[in-house]
Amino acid sequence: MMSERAGSVPAAYWELTKPRLSFLSVLTALAGYFCSGPAQDTDSRVLISLALGTALAAGGCGAINMWWESDADAKMERTRHRPIPAGIIRPGAALLFGLLLLALGVTTVWVGANPLAGALTAATAGSYLLLYTPLKTLTSWCTLVGSLPGAIPPIIGTAAKLGQSGVPEIDRMGWLLFALLFCWQIPHFMALAFLWREDYARGGFKVATVGDPSGRSASVWAMGFMLPMIFVVGEIVRTFFDPACTASLSGWASPFLWISFGAGAWFFKLTLEFALPLRRAAVAKPLFLASILYLPVVLLTLTLNRIF
Repeated sequence: MMSERAGSVPAAYWELTKPRLSFLSVLTALAGYFCSGPAQDTDSRVLISLALGTALAAGGCGAINMWWESDADAKMERTRHRPIPAGIIRPGAALLFGLLLLALGVTTVWVGANPLAGALTAATAGSYLLLYTPLKTLTSWCTLVGSLPGAIPPIIGTAAKLGQSGVPEIDRMGWLLFALLFCWQIPHFMALAFLWREDYARGGFKVATVGDPSGRSASVWAMGFMLPMIFVVGEIVRTFFDPACTASLSGWASPFLWISFGAGAWFFKLTLEFALPLRRAAVAKPLFLASILYLPVVLLTLTLNRIF
């Protein structure tokens, strides 16, 4: 039966796209575009195709994911009001909507940028939907697998940018941004998984905090990826300080250096506290919020510093 909230159907379709996650995908793809290669080599057609195509593909993945997990969502407090379990949108309509958005997104990047960028967009969707999504009910290693599609958008942007020369490739900065995204997702998700560990158990998801509700293993995972993330940020700064690098910025006067240092110190402090049993419950939510703020702040600062 359809919900009585018929007037909320357009908003429900918007919610299917997971707009916050889609925005993050677009932001990271644009960071990869602007931070790779010569700053002046900007093609507005490629840039628009990249942003639009990434948004469409990410939105399509979100809708298909909600269709796939609708039964689990109905059992979880955090997700039971989503469009499908709430009865606002029928499952078949959600699936069709997601497939259409995904196809449009991949095609837009493929045609508007280049085939490598389009293939990477398709690979992101494939790994998210065909690997990460089903593995969530099978193994706690799903989080590591899920970090792969979450980390690909920066190299989609890099491929779109460097492909303008006719030879698509991925440069050092693209791979560094990929590594940053890959590492960042673990402490980000582990904080969320601890906060909603009972919900994930009800939904049948095999995340780390379901097998270990104390959060100890989650804190080990979080710190285990926080340390290499700091190294990656250091490599990004070092690359920018290298005069031979086309992405070289303004040395010690670089806003990116000081903002990334401050945000990283805050993020690290909370991750370290998350490892302390007596502090874990109190710091889990601040850690999750810090992770949400950290990535956009660093990427926006990096991108704006690169452009201006």
